[in-house]
Amino acid sequence: MTNPITVSSATEVLELDLDKCNGYGNCVFAAPELFELDLASNLPLFLKQEWTEAEHATVAGAVADCPANALRMYKRGD
Repeated sequence: MTNPITVSSATEVLELDLDKCNGYGNCVFAAPELFELDLASNLPLFLKQEWTEAEHATVAGAVADCPANALRMYKRGD
């Protein structure tokens, strides 16, 4: 992974690999409170640097919905 961006919660990290991302926008539909699609690059942008534990299921859904496997969520320290 050469071009990752990360955001986190208190216990987990969400990593976006821009080299894998194809701009499908599934993450934007799954978690619009966390992502928006940059129209110039057709790549997602994070809207905030942290998410709450209450948003865990939404974030996990965005990871699961990514057809390019560009999103990865893991526990801090892993």
